Amino acid sequence: MTPSPLVPAERAEAGDGTPFSRIYDDVYHTAHGGLAQARHVFLAGNDLAARWHGADRFVICETGFGLGLNFLATWQAWRESQVSGRLHYVSVEKHPFRRDDLAGLLAP
Repeated sequence: MTPSPLVPAERAEAGDGTPFSRIYDDVYHTAHGGLAQARHVFLAGNDLAARWHGADRFVICETGFGLGLNFLATWQAWRESQVSGRLHYVSVEKHPFRRDDLAGLLAP
């Protein structure tokens, strides 16, 4: 069985400038700010800071890396919490962005 070729995500934006997936006809985050959404939904919704408190290591496995905002919010919160353990963050993405496209989408 031959594996399917990797099909990268195409950089696209909805009318309000929100990053948009043409493949799935969906936005990557709300128009009000992806990083704030990642902090509220992913970090707070999973109570991660309390769960990793005092851990020697903490593992997160995420499906759908998207723009990587959950990862960036998690990494920032981990560093700010001054946990002495090790964070392992594993994420998969069926349609990852090309490096330049991702950098352009995250620049704002």
